[in-house]
Amino acid sequence: MQTSISSPILRSQSANTMHSVPSINSLVEEPTRRTLKVNDEPLCIPLNERAILFSKLVGSNNRVSMPSYDRSAVTAGILHVGVGNFHRSHQATYMDDLFHLDFANNKQWGIVGGGIMSFDADKRSLLKSQDWLQTLVEQDGETEKARVIGSMIDFVPVDPDGARLLDAMTNPNIKIVSLTVTEGGYFLNNGKFDAQHPLIQHDIAHPDQPPKTVFGMMIKALRLRRHSGHSPFTVLSCDNIPHNGSVCKSVLLGLASAIDSGFAQWMEENVACPNSMVDRITPATTNEQRQHVREKLGCGDAAPIFCEPFRQWVLEDNFPQGRPNLELLENVSFVPDVSPYEHMKIRILNGGHASLCYPSALLGIRYVHEAMEHPTIAAFLDALERNEIIPTVGPVPGTCLQDYWHLIAKRFSNPSINDTITRVCFGGASNQPKFIIPVVADNSKESRSVDGLALVSAMWCRYCQGKTETGEDIAPNDPQWDRLHAIAMQANTNPLAWLQMTDIYGEVGLNSVFIKAFSDAMKTIQNEGVEIAMKKYVEK
Repeated sequence: MQTSISSPILRSQSANTMHSVPSINSLVEEPTRRTLKVNDEPLCIPLNERAILFSKLVGSNNRVSMPSYDRSAVTAGILHVGVGNFHRSHQATYMDDLFHLDFANNKQWGIVGGGIMSFDADKRSLLKSQDWLQTLVEQDGETEKARVIGSMIDFVPVDPDGARLLDAMTNPNIKIVSLTVTEGGYFLNNGKFDAQHPLIQHDIAHPDQPPKTVFGMMIKALRLRRHSGHSPFTVLSCDNIPHNGSVCKSVLLGLASAIDSGFAQWMEENVACPNSMVDRITPATTNEQRQHVREKLGCGDAAPIFCEPFRQWVLEDNFPQGRPNLELLENVSFVPDVSPYEHMKIRILNGGHASLCYPSALLGIRYVHEAMEHPTIAAFLDALERNEIIPTVGPVPGTCLQDYWHLIAKRFSNPSINDTITRVCFGGASNQPKFIIPVVADNSKESRSVDGLALVSAMWCRYCQGKTETGEDIAPNDPQWDRLHAIAMQANTNPLAWLQMTDIYGEVGLNSVFIKAFSDAMKTIQNEGVEIAMKKYVEK
C-alpha cells in the first residue's frame, strides 16, 4: 500500500498544497487561552502544555500532514454531542478542510465536543491528552493518506449533572449544536417519539432537575437563552437516519410540549433543525490500526480514525444564526430538499448492505469486501440493484443512479475498511422494514418483480435459524433474536409464519405475489442452499 500525505479535497488550487508542520516554538508563542468559558473557567489548555502534547503526538513526523492554520485563533461556534469516529471522519474533517481553505471567514466555527455518558468522559480524557488533535487515515486498498485534523478545540468536562454542558449550550457564541447519538438516542418507538421512555419521563416530571437526555438538556438551554435575550442555536442532526432534522425536531417538540406547551410553540417557530444526508464508511478503530499509526506513520495517537476516501454531505440551508461556508468544499451541497438524496442512499447503499449480509453470513464470509469478491453474491447484488432497487429510487438532481450504484459497489469492495458482516447483519428487525420492505411495496404497486427481494427476506429468515450452511452457530445478533429465531424455525414448515410478523412486513406480508416468491425462495434454500438460490435469480 502506498502511503502519502493527504491534502483536503477543496474547490481551490490549495487542494494540492502540502501543509507545513508548525514549529513547537510557534505554538508556545501563541496566545495562552481560547475564548469559550464554562462557569468562568476556560475550557482550553495552556499553550505551553499544548506544545508538549503536540510534540508527543507527531514528533518530527513528515509523513502526516498537520494543521497549518493558527489553532489558537479558532473560537467555538459549534458544540457537538457524540464525538465518535463518524463525527471525526465527517463533520470535523470537513471543518478542518474549511479552515485550510478560508480561515479568516470561518475561524469562529471551531468545534467543542460534548456528551452526557460515562464513555464520553473517557473519550474526553483521551483526546485532551493530545490537545484534541486526531489522526485521520483514508485507505482504499491501494493508497493511504494520513493527516492530523485540528478543528476540535475543546471538549466540555463531563459531570454527573451536566451543568457544564448546559453552560456551554447557553453560551451565545455557540450557534450550532450538532448531534451524532445514533438512532437509539432519539427515543423513537416505531419511528415516532416515545414519550413513555423512562428517561423522557424523568425529564417531563422533573423539569427543574438536571436532564437525563440530551434533548432535555437542549430544551433547558434554549429556555435559558430565550430568558437571557440570546438567539436559539440551530440543532443539526448528523445521524444516519431518514429526515434526521425532522425527527430531531419532533423529539424536541414532543418533550417540550409535555413540559411547557407555550415554550414548545416558541420552539416550533424559532428553532431550526435542518435535514441532512451524511455518508462515509467509518468503522470502529482496532488495536491493529492503532499499532499501524504508531509504527508506520510515527504518530502517538491513542484514538486514530480509519475511513474510506469517499464522503458526502447534503444539507438544507436553514441556519438562522449563520453557518460555516461549507459550500466551498467538494462533496458538500446545500439544497432545498434533502429527500431525493436520502432516498437514493437508503435504497441503494443501505438496501445493498441489507441484501448482501445474510447470504454472506450463511456462507461463512466475514467482511463486506470479501462478499463483493464472491462471484455469486456480487452477481446477485448487482442484478438486484439494477432490476428491483434502482427502479424505485426516482430522479436525483445531478446524479446518474447507475453511476451511483457503481460507486457504492466500489466502496463496498474496499479491502482496507474491514467492515464486518456481523455488524451489517445486526438489527434486521429494525433494518429490513426501513431498507427492504418499502422497496417491495413500491415494486408491487407498479407490478414489477419482487423475486430478488423475496429471496433477501428468505435468506434473513434462514439466518435467524441460527446456523450457517456448514452447521456453525450464528450468535444472537438482534435485540429481538429470541422471537425471530422461534418464528424462523416455524417457517421451515410454514413459510407464512415469517411474513405474519405484521410489525415488520405490514401489508407486504399479505401480498399474494410476494408470498409466493418468498415461499419459493424458502423451498429453494432448504433444498439446494443459498448459493443456488442466488444463481437461479441471476440466471432468470
